Amino acid sequence: MQHESPEQIRKSDLLAGFARLSDDDASELDAALLVARVIDEHLDAEQTRAQVLKLAETARADGVDDVKALLVFLDGQGFGQGALTEVDLTHSSIDWLLQQHQALPIVVAVLVIAMARVLGMRAAGVNYPGHFLLEVNDQLIDPIGLGVVRRDSLPRPEGVPADELFSNANAMMIAFRMLNNLKAYNLRLQNWRGMLAVSDYQVALAHAEPNLLGMVHFERGEYSQQLGESDAALEEYIRCVELCERNSLVEEAKARVNTLLAEHQGSLH
Repeated sequence: MQHESPEQIRKSDLLAGFARLSDDDASELDAALLVARVIDEHLDAEQTRAQVLKLAETARADGVDDVKALLVFLDGQGFGQGALTEVDLTHSSIDWLLQQHQALPIVVAVLVIAMARVLGMRAAGVNYPGHFLLEVNDQLIDPIGLGVVRRDSLPRPEGVPADELFSNANAMMIAFRMLNNLKAYNLRLQNWRGMLAVSDYQVALAHAEPNLLGMVHFERGEYSQQLGESDAALEEYIRCVELCERNSLVEEAKARVNTLLAEHQGSLH
């Protein structure tokens, strides 16, 4: 019997962790810690969780009991950063945020959400297109600069229904968007193997969401094609066709299947 390597065991553990984020009791902090472990294999996730809770208790000791006081506290702690000029993988890690006070907006949002909950406030991520926001006690907050913003001051992206524009993001969706950021970093490097590795975790995440899962398999087909691995690409596009209910994506996946099969044995009808 072949034994799993430490790296295989680590990846299996991460995959299982991401799959559990669809559970109702999964938290945004759980999601961020899993992504941080993808970035840093030596991360002590429980120590990082303890640092977040300690920061929240420090805020409580300072008398923080509402949204304004929480934002002032975090700004005073150095978390009221501006937009990043350069981004690398560390900026998707909540551990890096705690140590260096620099991170992407979605990571800052997770810190604010976790602390607000400890302090007895209602908090949730807001899945605004292109720029992650959060809501604490019904106030909309931009993680960049830690300021309260009005909904009517934000642009309305075309093609996004009004009722979805400020929809809440659960732990699974937060992890998915954070992993998208890791893929974007690998895309800049044209690291297709790295993108496949990250999308492994998205497959685990989206196991209960057929359309989302179908989209991930379609993207994996594209990465495999970039690597010249046509058989693997074919399998991914077929999985997309089997899973997805979005007609436009299914038709595109079928076209890719036809093209790949035509290279070997003629077109699929």
